[in-house]
Amino acid sequence: MSEKAGASVVPEAAAGSGIIDFDKLGEQQAPARLTRAITGRWAQLVLVVCTVSSLFHLYTGGYQVLPAMQQRPIHLAFMLFLTFLLYPPTRKGRDQSIGWPDFIVATVAAVSSAYVAYNYEAIVRRHGVAEDYELYLGTLFCLFIFEACRRTIGSLLAALAAVFVAYAFVGPWLPGILQHGGFSFHRVVHQMYLSVEGIFGIAIGVSSTYVYLFILFGAFLNKSGTTKLFANLALAMAGHTPGGPAKVGVIASGLMGTIQGSSAANVAATGMFTIPLMKSIGLKRHFAAAVEAVASLGGMYLPPVMGSSAFIMAEYLNMPYGYVAAGATLPALLYYAAVYLQVHLRAKKEGLVGIPRNRLPALKLVVLQYGHLVLPIVILVGMMIMKFTVLFSAFFSIIAVVILSYLRRNTRMGLRKIIEALELGAINTLSTAIACAVVGYIVGGVGLTGLGLLFTQAIVNLAQGMILPTLLLAACASLFLSMGLPTTSVYIISATLVAPALIEVGVTPLAAHLFCYYWGGVSGITPPVALTAYVGAGIAGANVMKTGFTAMRLGIAAYLVPFYYVFWPSLIHWDQYPIFDVAMAVVGGVAAVICMAIIGERYLFRRVPMYKVLAAAVAIVLCLHPSGIVHLAGILLALFILVSEYVKQPERRWLRRGTTP
Repeated sequence: MSEKAGASVVPEAAAGSGIIDFDKLGEQQAPARLTRAITGRWAQLVLVVCTVSSLFHLYTGGYQVLPAMQQRPIHLAFMLFLTFLLYPPTRKGRDQSIGWPDFIVATVAAVSSAYVAYNYEAIVRRHGVAEDYELYLGTLFCLFIFEACRRTIGSLLAALAAVFVAYAFVGPWLPGILQHGGFSFHRVVHQMYLSVEGIFGIAIGVSSTYVYLFILFGAFLNKSGTTKLFANLALAMAGHTPGGPAKVGVIASGLMGTIQGSSAANVAATGMFTIPLMKSIGLKRHFAAAVEAVASLGGMYLPPVMGSSAFIMAEYLNMPYGYVAAGATLPALLYYAAVYLQVHLRAKKEGLVGIPRNRLPALKLVVLQYGHLVLPIVILVGMMIMKFTVLFSAFFSIIAVVILSYLRRNTRMGLRKIIEALELGAINTLSTAIACAVVGYIVGGVGLTGLGLLFTQAIVNLAQGMILPTLLLAACASLFLSMGLPTTSVYIISATLVAPALIEVGVTPLAAHLFCYYWGGVSGITPPVALTAYVGAGIAGANVMKTGFTAMRLGIAAYLVPFYYVFWPSLIHWDQYPIFDVAMAVVGGVAAVICMAIIGERYLFRRVPMYKVLAAAVAIVLCLHPSGIVHLAGILLALFILVSEYVKQPERRWLRRGTTP
């Protein structure tokens, strides 16, 4: 369809007879394959290894996690073996099958990691002192990690990690405050390979427990049909409204994002059907791709999973996972409210219609056929509220998916689907696990050289201890450090280097870490390296830069909401504040969200005059202010804009004349 096609007429694609078929919509939309196409015995080998890996993690999650220097190396051994089999060294290799050289490399890489697990008691008895041969094995292992990162994620993260490793060696020759005494090759290898301060640190520890099990949980939900439940539920709820498919994209991507580990993966999964739907009602390609990208990004901010970073955040802060998830809930809802409202205003402004009701699934039928698949998620959240451990809650919820799938014939998971889910869970964990391993170089380098303290002091000194300049510097640093990196590694880097500066100027630890997480995450929709937006652009066939800048405008809440909850911490620490303070924070947040949408579309009930657009910007600033009086003034200004525009819309002329309609 032409980008300039009229939007007010329902195109043939949307108006045709029959209920919408998601599989048919996505037939021509599949993104490029990143792994090898494998068949025969190699495929059987991968299936067996994936199944054993998933069963190992299920066992340790449901029964007992092994000691750190066993659990983490075994986990990474599985991940390295699968990575070197499935990801070829070059793009051309994606069309080639696995060969014996690939198998040998994969085996050696796995053995180099498993060695630590097998000999961990001996390593502990000699206090981590490395034998000579372990230096060679450790060096080989470190090189394997770099290469695995290059194959799965790209060279950017590997290069950044290499800089931090190099810094440990070249410190004596650097100028000024960057100078340090330097470290020997032996010391660096020990830090990275034989301790829990390097590659086998917190990040890979979380990957080997929480992350793996929750990605596996998502794989079981996927194979049981929960993806179709979310899609059909969103379609039944919002498909008929103005710009319905765009709202379907927001709702479905948000629901899927709660169990996905990556915003880009979320776009690839849900964008296959939401983007064609959006295009079918007249939305331009770049806008459709941007909506999907922004909605998928929000899944990283929305509990319970938050792109797996909620678990890492809980470990860093030494807080219960439930507290982190509860604190992140209201800001995430504000984010989605802003995106949804802006999509609605765009639809009203362009006269877009929804999908005819006769093409939409009936809500009652969707609930009857697939509604039971929500129960495992309810069980998961309920068990965590009841103070069960996160690992056991995830383990039990996976078992619940299989059992509850038998309530309906069309969702039953037989042995084949169970094995497919075990395989899918292992494969989907690869990129996250490798990212966590590579980030271990950064965390290890920072811990070894004291660079984190240096970075913190630099930010505080530049901002002269004032909170707003510190926040602005922290935002820029988080965004810069995260360009082109996956969500999990983004958070770990910013939590290590940037969050301590915010805590030092008085920001609460949870607010500081969430601030860095939000500002690190927005790199996915911020050009020039807007990876999440570019995945959507590839599916939609849209201009990548145009998609990126559109996503940036749609996702304005992701840039502003972090400032809001820093100045109004009652939004995230709502259990520690009076109900009045929480209510003020929520109402102010809603007012700011409405103003963001007005600024983004310059439309409310009609085209908004420029002076009111400027007034909306002023209202946002006032709502951000920590003073209650100023905050209230911002709410009242937003209310004035809303009411005055409501009265002046053409359909409400009778109100201005003082007559009845």
